[in-house]
Amino acid sequence: MSYTKIARATPFEGAPKINCASLFGASPKKSIIFRIPVTGKRPMKYSVRNLPSTLTLKENIITGTVENEGEYKITIVCENELGKIEKEITLEIKEGGVLLTPLLGFTSWNAFSHHVKQEDIERVAQRFVDLGLCEYGYSYINTDSGWQGEYGGEFDAVMPNAKFPDMKKMTDFIHSLGLKCGIYSTPMLTAWGCPDELASIPGCTVGVADHRFASTNGGIGVVHKEGNNARQWEAWGFDYLKYDWAPTDPINAELMRVELSKLSRDFGFCVTVNALKEYVEYWSKYCNSYRCNSDTLANYPNLLAVYDSYEMFSRYLNKGHFFDLDMLDFGQCDLWVLHNVLSEDEKIMQYSIRAFLNSPIQISSKLESPSDFELDIYSNEEIIAINQDTKYYRPVPVLSVKNEKTRVDVYEKALETGELAYMMLNLGENEIELSISGETTQLRDCWAKENIALGDVLKLKMMPHTVRIFTVSQKINVELK
Repeated sequence: MSYTKIARATPFEGAPKINCASLFGASPKKSIIFRIPVTGKRPMKYSVRNLPSTLTLKENIITGTVENEGEYKITIVCENELGKIEKEITLEIKEGGVLLTPLLGFTSWNAFSHHVKQEDIERVAQRFVDLGLCEYGYSYINTDSGWQGEYGGEFDAVMPNAKFPDMKKMTDFIHSLGLKCGIYSTPMLTAWGCPDELASIPGCTVGVADHRFASTNGGIGVVHKEGNNARQWEAWGFDYLKYDWAPTDPINAELMRVELSKLSRDFGFCVTVNALKEYVEYWSKYCNSYRCNSDTLANYPNLLAVYDSYEMFSRYLNKGHFFDLDMLDFGQCDLWVLHNVLSEDEKIMQYSIRAFLNSPIQISSKLESPSDFELDIYSNEEIIAINQDTKYYRPVPVLSVKNEKTRVDVYEKALETGELAYMMLNLGENEIELSISGETTQLRDCWAKENIALGDVLKLKMMPHTVRIFTVSQKINVELK
């Protein structure tokens, strides 16, 4: 039972509600796949006004290319028997313009670990559709490590192992759902995440180790095959790369980024796992997301450690370039199962900090039989809208108290609607009371999807390890009593 009240997810009930960001980015002359995310009762009718002639709408999926750079305003229209809604969004077409808002999707690592199979990825993609997760804007289905075999094939690139018999078939299926596909690799000679049945799995370099770089996992080879592998991923139909090594350096990142930029497909680009602050000027300009924190485990000390990694990078966040707080770890997960001890409120907090602090949100659960509670966390359009907000305002702390067993952080974030959002975290071990005051007459409780009358002063009690997220029309003052 959670202290923080959260609303029930009803993706296929009610009047239509369009849940995409107001901005969608792509490069000129590169393929676009955009599934319109809309909750509401089915059947649903879709149409788009002012769609460029080179783009096509088929049911709820927009595909095609746009030839020239520029901003194209389109209006999405969705209608069912209970109502009709319109939303204007901007297609921003520019070189390297993909993932202008944080990635929303799935990644396989904590869910399946190195046991992952092609059938797992395809089934999860279908579950995203069947459970209604796509209607909240989740659009990337990413395969983490465990897919690799040996070098070979047309491009002399890493080929899949026997558990992935047909990569092109897999990506075609995912694209047919209106979703995009991600893949994993590394510049190291040996990748992390080797399946049990293999001795090792290769990365994007070969040969002897280049002594300019660290010796982690055999080091980075002197023969670079970034281009070989990038062309193979393009041929298979992938749209995103998680590039993983430590220490993460801009030299090897740039070698891969340049090869990805040459392809006929847009490629989202994430570097991990030790993207040090010393190189943040590069990460925050050339990488859609970057990580410098430990892998996510479903326990509270790990939650705090991942959260604490954010502060050092917070002021560098900008449009299309976000600090990654790593995947979610609750639900049905193979990895770290003995560490899966988060309370319901801690799970809400794990999601909240990613959503509010502009991190990518990647579900890593098998989704075979998710609980209602799990789906309710994943499927709150008001929380997701804060994550996808295109004002690109960096959340700023307006209250921070840390002493003995008390730890309280409150963040403020301006939104494109003109409202302000607040995240209030009780990270400590004591119950606290916050005093909230201001000229506004009410708060919007985003997790509960309810309005709360403010009056002159609202006293908000918060139990340990809990979070509340509100939106308001005017600035509020928050004090710890």
